Amino acid sequence: MPGALPGLLVALTPLSQLGFIPVSVVLGERWGLSVEQVGLSVGVYAAAAAVGTVLLGPLFDLVSPRRVLPVAVVLNVLLSGSLLTDPGFAGIVLARVLTGVTGSALVLCAVVVVADGHRDDPSARERGFSRLQTSTSVGAAVGLALGAAAAGLGAPAVWAWVVVGYGVLVLALTPAFVRRMPSGAALPGTSPTARLHALAADVHGALRAPRTVFLLLAGAAVGWAIQTAHYTVSLVSQQAGPGLGQRVLLAVLIPLGVFAGASLDEVLLTRAAAVRVFARAYPALPVAAAAVLAGVASGSAVVQVLALVGLGVALGVLMPLGPAVVVGWYPDLRGSVSAAESVSKALGSTVGPVVLGAVASGTTLAGGFAVAVAVTLLGAWCARVSARS
Repeated sequence: MPGALPGLLVALTPLSQLGFIPVSVVLGERWGLSVEQVGLSVGVYAAAAAVGTVLLGPLFDLVSPRRVLPVAVVLNVLLSGSLLTDPGFAGIVLARVLTGVTGSALVLCAVVVVADGHRDDPSARERGFSRLQTSTSVGAAVGLALGAAAAGLGAPAVWAWVVVGYGVLVLALTPAFVRRMPSGAALPGTSPTARLHALAADVHGALRAPRTVFLLLAGAAVGWAIQTAHYTVSLVSQQAGPGLGQRVLLAVLIPLGVFAGASLDEVLLTRAAAVRVFARAYPALPVAAAAVLAGVASGSAVVQVLALVGLGVALGVLMPLGPAVVVGWYPDLRGSVSAAESVSKALGSTVGPVVLGAVASGTTLAGGFAVAVAVTLLGAWCARVSARS
């Protein structure tokens, strides 16, 4: 059984990725950066994670993750510590790129451990992915609350120290984790080259299937929505200048909703397969996104609070279902196909904040978020088509 290892690993990624978002706005003001530059510093982490996932996903179908985990944890700690040196815009972008790559390795390790631990029980595997999302939402809530507090105090280093400390904790536990990890998948072939060729052929066929293509497009819309929403919250907080308590509350509303949504997911998965839950639940995402847009446009605090929680619930239901569905379709390619699904979300997460910043600079913040609403509508259609393919 996977135990606590996957949850501890996936919590580090949102602690580092999402916790940086509130801090980035403060750093942008300190260094005189534009909204587009701050958006780039936020989105580049997801882009780097996508590249790392593309490179490492197939690797996990060939070798055990136990060979990758120790190196990834060490590099993550060192790179997070580099943010304490106040490196400026170029330095922060470089650090976020490299941290994104190492973070992708940690997430893939967690996915592979869950997939292999429940290989013969699809229902348990799907619930295991939901529990991963629960751990992710806890890390997101802590990261965003910490980042918001650090931003409110004007002390970004507080957030960086906590990320480093958590990484050191995971590093200390790594030897025990490694002993419990699977020995690795064996693919047909008598040599590494033959096994790689066989893997490439199988992955190519899986990714060309229409159901996979539409599932990945739907996942990209999910990534677009969550990262754009977090960036929007940070911009609203910085523009409104609320007190420290209000800033922290706004930052954790989405993760609290995600936690509730992931918990609801486990109940829904006892009644229907993951692919059906995904298609049926997805329309809630554009509805919630439209509510957030209404809150941003009106400036109503009540609407913003309710809408952000609702958006979090929708995202909490959907985010773990993507990998659960695609790994269920292709269990022997669990590293590669979960990497592809993660990349689709990462691409959305990368483009979303950049588009938001560009549109908001030329129009309004509400105008920028309206694009996200349109993207989620397209994603709902893709989810429906994928389920029917």
